[in-house]
Amino acid sequence: IDVSGSMDLPNKLPLLKSAFKLLVTNLRAEDTVSIVVYGGIVGIKLYPTSGADKEKIIEAIDDLTAGGATPGETAIRTAYDLARHTFIKGGNNRVILATDGDFNVGANKESELEDLILEQRQSGIVLTYLGVGMGNYKDSKLYVLAKKGNGNIAYIDNLAEAEKILVQEFFQTIYAV
Repeated sequence: IDVSGSMDLPNKLPLLKSAFKLLVTNLRAEDTVSIVVYGGIVGIKLYPTSGADKEKIIEAIDDLTAGGATPGETAIRTAYDLARHTFIKGGNNRVILATDGDFNVGANKESELEDLILEQRQSGIVLTYLGVGMGNYKDSKLYVLAKKGNGNIAYIDNLAEAEKILVQEFFQTIYAV
């Protein structure tokens, strides 16, 4: 989850926090969730946690605050490393990258990020790119990364759209074919 300074707007990080809390309500005990954040630095906000521990997951989401630069490349690498660590053979192993797409530290050109995602998809972990915000939204970057990561892309600009994508349609779109 991008928690950089550019996410400090009501239609960005606060919207993502509300959206992910909606998703948490549908998690099952066999689901595992981790949260990697990036904003100034990259860190693991929530280590692998069972979907049954909804309160712990929601606490981690509620604790997110925006500030700092946007080291997207390092965050993507960290998220994939964590996903490989908790990989479930035959399961739905996925990184959801939630951001306004504004990477300004490390690799930030589409070609550099594309190479990174192509390298990572060999692990069997799919990338879903969830875009938020308006004005600083990097549509082409979202499309390229999701396509190269064998995943999908979604854009949310309000809570109703978040509910549609992360609750109503989530299990129909989460499995890439």
